[in-house]
Amino acid sequence: MPTTCRSRNQEASPGAPIFGAVEAGLGELAGLAPSEVLRRRLERAALLLAAIESPPGLASPGWAALLDAVTVQETRLFRAAPQLLALSALLPELPGRPLRLLSAGCASGEEAWSLAILAAKSRTRAEVLGLDLCRPALATAEAGRYPAGPPDALREVPDAFRPWFIRDGGWVVPRFEDLSRPRFLRANLLAPPEEIGRFGAILCRNVLIYLLPAARDAVLRGLVARLLPGGALLLGPTDSPPAGLPLRPEPGAHGIWRRS
Repeated sequence: MPTTCRSRNQEASPGAPIFGAVEAGLGELAGLAPSEVLRRRLERAALLLAAIESPPGLASPGWAALLDAVTVQETRLFRAAPQLLALSALLPELPGRPLRLLSAGCASGEEAWSLAILAAKSRTRAEVLGLDLCRPALATAEAGRYPAGPPDALREVPDAFRPWFIRDGGWVVPRFEDLSRPRFLRANLLAPPEEIGRFGAILCRNVLIYLLPAARDAVLRGLVARLLPGGALLLGPTDSPPAGLPLRPEPGAHGIWRRS
């Protein structure tokens, strides 16, 4: 859920009278919290508001298009690299073979591709799944092609991992032939499909900050339920799990918890 997906033809309509109802619908559907950022995105997407249906529904074309327009899709290759390197050191001891890794709120897929490269470099057989609601972002994730910049798409990639990418014209592309390609799925983190199964590590970084408190709690509890015993949960720098979950902090690794 966390580049913004929106049509070039969308224009601002600051006087739209239904913003409050639309924000409530987005909260009901995806747990999105009202904010100045969300309101500005709604203003830019105002032409879409006439097409939304009642009641709100994830499968409804109008609401799906609105979610594409307003969900935040800011991400980068090897974002917060020290945390990913700490996860890399844990890969051999995480449960499940093949090791299953989940990027929850994968946006345009840079995190999922980073996980695939982490696993390949450590010679760990792994399956990576990315979940998000934004359809254009998921299309970018599937393609695995990112603008070379500026800014440089590889600016946060540690030197040891740069050989896993190639520059193809104006694009940066993972070395597909050396990787197990991630799989991507449109799904709501409030109610992910049962068939996705359980995981040895789940990443939900810089996603929860956009959600209502009750939605944050529900998402975290749902993710922990899908974490295998001994598995790792990675959160963003401002996030922490609610009390009562079977988690313990990983010593020396900020933002990583292990399921008891």
